[in-house]
Amino acid sequence: MASKSKDDIFVKCISCTHASYMQWFENPIIADCHVLHERMVAESKRVCKLYNKSGNTNPEVTHYDSYQ
Repeated sequence: MASKSKDDIFVKCISCTHASYMQWFENPIIADCHVLHERMVAESKRVCKLYNKSGNTNPEVTHYDSYQ
């Protein structure tokens, strides 16, 4: 069995098909996961068994100018 490197284990939500993306002001982009019903920082590395690479290099990000 081949061992996996850290790059194979950790993924970023910004490249997953299961999320939509939002950003308030100049804060980090947030991924809203449609499967886990959670929000995470989209560029942070995490372990996710449900990750499905989208292949979209420029995902659509909804920008907000208030917290309401």
